[in-house]
Amino acid sequence: MSESYIGLDPSYGAFEKQLITGDGTASTFDLDYPVGQAGQLLVSLDGIVQEPEYAYSISLSTGEPKINFADAPSNGARIFITYLGRQLLSAVLAQASPHIDEFNGNGSTTIFTLTQTPAAANAANFMVFVDNVYQRYGSSYAYTVNGTALTFTSAPPSGTNNIQVVQLSQQNTLNTVADGAISLTKLSFDPADDATALAIALG
Repeated sequence: MSESYIGLDPSYGAFEKQLITGDGTASTFDLDYPVGQAGQLLVSLDGIVQEPEYAYSISLSTGEPKINFADAPSNGARIFITYLGRQLLSAVLAQASPHIDEFNGNGSTTIFTLTQTPAAANAANFMVFVDNVYQRYGSSYAYTVNGTALTFTSAPPSGTNNIQVVQLSQQNTLNTVADGAISLTKLSFDPADDATALAIALG
């Protein structure tokens, strides 16, 4: 028996999907929807998740969105694309797109510092790849996140930019005004002419 509630039905969003078949020659394919960057796609090639900006990138050619693979998928390869975020055709807030960090593994380091503070430390907010292989979130699996510290359960192997971390959202930081920084001059009030407005502004 399902529980009842008051209000609108909960909405978890709709993820558009696209299936492409490789021919062994082509490395560029048309996308059904425009996206802002490669991290907004989850791409699997014959069931293996591909690393954005390494295994593939996106571009606009003659105004049409395309996906470009570093190597042409083999003939008959199943390319399955899930759109994690479609590009809006209107103004969007800065940092609305996924943020990508790249690190060099050395076979011994397990802790890496993210350049952006994550909005949430959970599996839904991260896609992590090591040597182009998707890593599972959790202390019993490949890695965990605490603040800006990403900790692997086992040190990734040596490589140049072989660790890629995709944050699907980041924590927004609001600027604060220092105490005493606002004066009557900066507010452009004339107490003699606008005493009511001044009283409201100063509480």
